[in-house]
Amino acid sequence: MTSSAERLTPAASGLRPDSGNAAMAGTLPAHRSVEEILAHPDFPAARALFVAEHAKVYEAGTFPAQLGADIGRVTTLAIIVCLHAAYDPADRATWPTLNRLKDRVARFGFASPRLIDDFVARLGQTGYVAMERQPEDSRVRLLKPTERLLAWDREWMAAHFAPLDLLYPDPGYGPPGRRDPAFQAVHAGAALAAFDAIIAMTWSNLEIVFFLSATSALIILLSFFEMGGADPESRIRESDLAHLAPRFGVSRTHIRNILAVARERGFLTRSGPRNAFIRLTPRWTTAFDRFIADSLAQSDLTYRLALRAMGADALYRG
Repeated sequence: MTSSAERLTPAASGLRPDSGNAAMAGTLPAHRSVEEILAHPDFPAARALFVAEHAKVYEAGTFPAQLGADIGRVTTLAIIVCLHAAYDPADRATWPTLNRLKDRVARFGFASPRLIDDFVARLGQTGYVAMERQPEDSRVRLLKPTERLLAWDREWMAAHFAPLDLLYPDPGYGPPGRRDPAFQAVHAGAALAAFDAIIAMTWSNLEIVFFLSATSALIILLSFFEMGGADPESRIRESDLAHLAPRFGVSRTHIRNILAVARERGFLTRSGPRNAFIRLTPRWTTAFDRFIADSLAQSDLTYRLALRAMGADALYRG
C-alpha cells in the first residue's frame, strides 16, 4: 500500500498552472536552447551527472522534512528561498508570508493550499523553516529558511549547474559549484523573473508530468536508466530496483506502481520468461532527455539573470 508520504496522483491539487505574465518574457536574457543542449556531444555524460547529483539531494535523510521528493515539495522549497531572498521590509508586496507562498506555488499547479500547509508545518517541525514576526506589523508572520534549508538549497543549486559546467566549461558556472552563499541569495531573488518560463517549460513536458508529481518517481526512473535500463540487451528485473526504495524513502510497492504506470504509458516494456525483465523504451529516453535539457536551459537562464543582477553579465556571453 502506498503511504500518505508517497504520492502517485499527478497534479494532486487539481490545479492548472497559471499562464503567467507574457510581458515579462521580453525582459529575459538570451540563454542556451534545448536543441543546443540536446545536440551537444557530451550530453550523455551531462545526463549521467544530472542523475547522480540530483539523486544525492533527493535521497532519504537528505531531502528536507524527512519526506520523499516530488515537484510540489521541491517547488515549495525553492519558492521559500526565493521569496526570502527578495524580501524588502519596506515593501509589503515582498513579505514572504504563507499566503504569498501559496499563491506562488499554486501557479505551478502541483500543490494545493492544504498540501502546502502540511509541508510547511513539517518543515518547521524539522528545523528547515522558522516563522518570524514582521517588525513593521507584528500581526504578520514571515517564513524564513533556516541555514539547514539554505545548505540543502545550495546542494540542489549545484546539482542543476554541474551538468552545464560539464557541457560549457568556458566560462563555466563557478559560483553555484562553489556553493557560494552570496551567489545563492542573488540567484534566488533573480530567479523569480523566470517563474513564468519555468512553469511553461514544466507543463510543456506533459508526458512526464505524472512522474514529476509522484513521490520520487522521476529520480527512480532516472536511476533505473543509469543502471542500463534502456539497453536493448538489458536483463534487469524489478527486484534489481529494490535498493532504490530505502535510498529514496519509498516502499517497494510504490516502485512497482511507478513501473506499472510507466508501462501503461509506453515508457517501459517487459520481456523474457514470465515477463521478468524490464526495459525503458526509446520513447522514455526521448521524453526524459527533453525534460533534462529543458531543465538545464532554464538553469542557464536563471544563472544569467543572477549575473545581470550582479552587474556581471558581461562575463558570460556564450
